[in-house]
Amino acid sequence: MYWMCLPYGYVLDDQIVITGNDYTKKGISGIWEILSTESFSGYFHGQQDLVAGARYRPLSIISFAVEQSIFGDNRIERHFINILLYGLIGLLIFRVLSILFPEKETRNWLVSIPFLAVILYILHPVHSEVVANIKGRDEIMTALGAMGALYCVLRYLSSGKMNWLIFSGLAMFLGLMAKENAVTFLAVIPLTMYFFTNAKMKDYITALIPSLIAFIIYMVIRTNVIGYVFDSGKKITDLMNDPFIGMNTGERYATILYTLGQYIRLLVFPHPLTHDYYPYHIPIMNFGKPGTLISLAIYLVLGYVFFKLWKRKSIYAWAIGFFVATVSIVSNLFFPVGTFMNERFIFIPSIAFSVVCAWVFIQYGWSSEMKGIRFASVGILALVMGAYIFKTYVRVPAWKDSLSLNGQAAMVSVNSARNNCFMGTALFEEARDMKENDPAKKLELLQEADYYVDKSLAMYPTYSSANQIKSGLIAERYLRDGDLQRLLTDFTTILNAAPRTEYVPQFLDYLNGRAPKDSMIDFYYKAGYELLTKTKREYPTAVTILKLGEKIAPDDPRILFGLGKAFYGGGDQVQGTKYLERAYQINPALRDIQ
Repeated sequence: MYWMCLPYGYVLDDQIVITGNDYTKKGISGIWEILSTESFSGYFHGQQDLVAGARYRPLSIISFAVEQSIFGDNRIERHFINILLYGLIGLLIFRVLSILFPEKETRNWLVSIPFLAVILYILHPVHSEVVANIKGRDEIMTALGAMGALYCVLRYLSSGKMNWLIFSGLAMFLGLMAKENAVTFLAVIPLTMYFFTNAKMKDYITALIPSLIAFIIYMVIRTNVIGYVFDSGKKITDLMNDPFIGMNTGERYATILYTLGQYIRLLVFPHPLTHDYYPYHIPIMNFGKPGTLISLAIYLVLGYVFFKLWKRKSIYAWAIGFFVATVSIVSNLFFPVGTFMNERFIFIPSIAFSVVCAWVFIQYGWSSEMKGIRFASVGILALVMGAYIFKTYVRVPAWKDSLSLNGQAAMVSVNSARNNCFMGTALFEEARDMKENDPAKKLELLQEADYYVDKSLAMYPTYSSANQIKSGLIAERYLRDGDLQRLLTDFTTILNAAPRTEYVPQFLDYLNGRAPKDSMIDFYYKAGYELLTKTKREYPTAVTILKLGEKIAPDDPRILFGLGKAFYGGGDQVQGTKYLERAYQINPALRDIQ
């Protein structure tokens, strides 16, 4: 199912961890920097603390660096390794389940719980994001580490050999270094021991010590690298990094509960699929909306089943415990994860779902004494597997490139400001890279890009990325129609919404010497002083804009006055005084302006 993605390109966060990451591009020589810095630092040229808790997930990035040294920028090998690791996690899950459900209890391995659970797991379409997106390797690696730790504990319990405990600690550490989600297996391991073994209290303690040590070592390293444990104290103000901004407490928890219900829905009925669950593809919910109430009812039932059956060591109770434990870390209940939800977040929790499906088939279908039920259960299982294969087959091509990925998401995540922005960006880049021999097609792409970017800005007017692309589209339109006044009016709108939009001063610099001087000076004064200095108090940007005016009119008193006020506002009194005195010398009347 996944071989077709071998030649696919880099998309989404591949740029952050591979193509745009300075440390990854160094290859093996960049490994120490990957280990000793926050995981976004190689892309952003330093730790930005853009999301709550920052990110320290070096293992997959190290693998990309090693590949860079061996294969260069070739993406085929990277996709191949993802597919290989996906197969490996399937084998590991099979080994774990073979211990939990010995073959003798299920007669034939072809119709055994371990085999069927793994097949259902591997075929499930919800995993397409993890496998087809190269960056998704961190999910596979953390699953390998976490399940590896569980496997080693089970081997220790059956053999009593201490080396398995050492291996379990090592596996847990590697899982944590891939992604912190592995920590949930500090709950999954004792949970599994309770349901499937006759372990005594000392066994629980002994089995968990290596994983606890691994977690402590990881946290010490993580804290030393990023500088804090969980919270930098820096307020997250970007809706795309904290989707709960602007919500009250009730709305926040109702929305979280709704997304938890959506995870169940995706496991049962994985359609439609999308890579984008940003605001507001997931709408703001409250406890009066049906979606929230249905999710609440589902989890109340799951809670009831768990507490009703856990003493009987029921497989259903174990699966519920496994799912809740592993989904908890990505639920937003305890700390924001940067988005409402994601399909890749249930890469590990879906193991429990697959096991329950296999269990139900064996217990109530294949083991039935009635031929009709047996045949019907086989038919249903075949139908489900066929549907999984078909859905995966049609979903994987979305990951071919940014245009196809965002194009498919545009049909699903219609209310996502992020995806509308990304779709506009992909179309803009497609138009920009076109040959000049098809101006009509280029114009069509730019107009379509403008449509999506405007949709994004209508949802989130201060969205920096959307304003950046909008400024590029405005510039492209100016190059076609030459309407300077319209360009400057639209740039003023962008500076008002997102003052730090980088492309605006870049294109203004291009216009200097090309556009009428008086029009440009008037714009620089109004935008730099009246808007950015007086109204927005965005002093660094104001200085940048006014400096562009100084380049073409070094003795214009309004520009000098604006620079003086902007420097003063930004705390540079020396520069502020210098510019104000020059302005007053040229036009003393400026002293009366407040």
